[in-house]
Amino acid sequence: MRRVAVAAAIVALAHRAGASPWTVTGEAGAEIDNNVQRVETGPGLDIAPITAAVIRFGARTDKRGELLGGNYSLELSDLTRIALSSLVPNEDVTLVGGDVRWLHPVGDRPVAVGFGLFALDDFPLDDQYGARTFRNLGADVMLTAHDGDDKRFTLSFGEREFVYKPPTEPAHLYDYTGPAINARMDFTLWQPTDRTQSLELVTNAGFESRSYTALAYANACPPGEEADPMCQSATALARHDRASRAGVELTYSGRLILQLGYQFELIDSNSFGNSFARHRILASGTIGIGKVYVSLLAILQLDQYLDGLLVENNLVNQSFASIEDEDRSSAQLHVTRKVSSAWSVEGRVAYWRNIGDTMDLAFSRAVVYAGVTCTY
Repeated sequence: MRRVAVAAAIVALAHRAGASPWTVTGEAGAEIDNNVQRVETGPGLDIAPITAAVIRFGARTDKRGELLGGNYSLELSDLTRIALSSLVPNEDVTLVGGDVRWLHPVGDRPVAVGFGLFALDDFPLDDQYGARTFRNLGADVMLTAHDGDDKRFTLSFGEREFVYKPPTEPAHLYDYTGPAINARMDFTLWQPTDRTQSLELVTNAGFESRSYTALAYANACPPGEEADPMCQSATALARHDRASRAGVELTYSGRLILQLGYQFELIDSNSFGNSFARHRILASGTIGIGKVYVSLLAILQLDQYLDGLLVENNLVNQSFASIEDEDRSSAQLHVTRKVSSAWSVEGRVAYWRNIGDTMDLAFSRAVVYAGVTCTY
């Protein structure tokens, strides 16, 4: 019912939003993925990576305008991945998303209040559950304030619901609900009078309190032995997590775009084996050469498993924001060439691997992609 309510609100807003134009972007392409299941290898794991060709296609549309005295933004998207291998039918999935925000100014003050809704739903295409499929819903009350164009503050607080679709033992092991609060500050640190260059700083922080339907686990391994999923013991307590995060990004825009960022996330859980700290350092650069745009992206991710790494619980380290699972250390090269005002061709080479406290577990994945995009 909650998913239906969110979808209905988005459709109703789109219907009443007047005649402002839509922006629609479509993409289609193919890639070779040498670890299409995103499996780890190491002692005690008998799953080998599978290489498969994958086709991708999707669309995104967004619209902005005025409604009921306020300003709104609406975005709808879909991304489908189909692996051309009979060995991995559960990798055929499609991710549907919607995001709507509406803010109303408070008199003549540089303040606005409103709401935000988002929905992400990952559907299987070839079997009952699909691989890593999920549903993620959120609703927020929002407040923004600004000081000219140089400073902007955004505060939101609301509710989150997450459902992991594949069966687990016990059932609904990863499903949770709970309140969330997020804050963001945008600063323009420097900009010449001709506005051809800028240096911008973004800081953000957030907190979620997650309540699970599953029980919390305790460590029942003998004293002095390494943590092992086989000797965990269920308690009578419901599992609860505190998820905290903070980040900072510095972006220079001019003849090229450079970005450097750091993100920290801490999951503090009362269930043994589910607490971890994550550090992510991001560096990227984009330059335009005629009709060609070249982007380089590098992400260094270090995960610290505060209770020791338990293989069966490694699922909690996925962000579940997309079907890409691109939240590990990686290096990517992306090249785009404009063919016309609407059409572009693009290619991408990417490599992921794990670094840090992995206790002999290894993860690596390489992808080569080519495709086209069209925007109207």
